Amino acid sequence: MANTVINHVEFGEYSTAILYDAARRLDLEVGLRAVMPVARNLRVVAPAYTVKFAPADQPPKVPLNFYDIIASAPKGHILAVEVGADRWICGANISRFAQLSGMAGMVLDGCVRDIACVRERGYPIFAHGAAVTGCAGALVLSAVGRDIVCGDVTIATGDIIVGDDDGVVCLPAFRLQEILYEAEEIARLDAKLGSDIEARRPLTELQFTRVRWPVRRAAKESVS
Repeated sequence: MANTVINHVEFGEYSTAILYDAARRLDLEVGLRAVMPVARNLRVVAPAYTVKFAPADQPPKVPLNFYDIIASAPKGHILAVEVGADRWICGANISRFAQLSGMAGMVLDGCVRDIACVRERGYPIFAHGAAVTGCAGALVLSAVGRDIVCGDVTIATGDIIVGDDDGVVCLPAFRLQEILYEAEEIARLDAKLGSDIEARRPLTELQFTRVRWPVRRAAKESVS
């Protein structure tokens, strides 16, 4: 396939489930484990900007606070945050600051406080859940803009994050074209299977569609 630049908006038409299945065809694990939407019916597609928290006794430490990092982060990106603990690292104030600072959303493998207020605002946040236990004294900012591990998935700044009601996937920037190519067929197979089920087609026909799910598409022929 030709090596072309892909706008992340092209992924907006595909659900996280479709994108996950497409990535699995490439032997990529892209689904963030146990990271779910704080509020329903919200969707986000944007590049990641990575932040890492670490145990307070593990150097190095970043001589900034979370507000400083958000204020200097590139607009339109998602804050992808490695927490690694069921403690809150953001709530109503920090998430509102991120929203007003132009961040597309937040994804973290930690928790959120003030969750009722956060849900009411409709700002896309994906996390382990809610917690009253904070990070003060236990966690410190450790790195910004470097590779992190969030929800058992490695995320680099610039990777594409897609979040919806099913959860979150992180699509490696250098594999976007391949994932999109596979997603096109996965979406068609999904639609066909649903249509055939409604039409009460025989199980043999349903199985014929199902077995194609994990099989990579043939590469496009180059156009001279």
